[in-house]
Amino acid sequence: MPKLTIKLLPLLFLPLAVAGCVSTEDQRAMDQDKCSSFGFQMGTDAFANCMMQQNAQRDEDERRSLDRIEAQERRDRERREARRADDSYIDPRPSFDRDGNPNFDTEGNYQGCHGIGCEVDNPDDDDD
Repeated sequence: MPKLTIKLLPLLFLPLAVAGCVSTEDQRAMDQDKCSSFGFQMGTDAFANCMMQQNAQRDEDERRSLDRIEAQERRDRERREARRADDSYIDPRPSFDRDGNPNFDTEGNYQGCHGIGCEVDNPDDDDD
């Protein structure tokens, strides 16, 4: 499963949260009430068809919700890949040395060791 962005995480768990709030018995009772409100009598074929349609609609709603999340993830991934393919793109994540200090800032400027006693090779030296 692709990485989820923070914005989409609540959408992913929405169907699970709704399903978790209502037991299967309660859901069945709500479906029966809805079908009865349409005028179908319990025990008839029309009532059974109505109950099946309620279940199918719930499944379809969940599938559409997951499809929207996957489509958004795909768009986000394509945008990230397009940015990385751009030659002028600078990765905003800083690179770290072994002590956890960032070597480069988000503009690509070297932020490593400077001054006396610095044991880091200067990338601008041409002493070869």
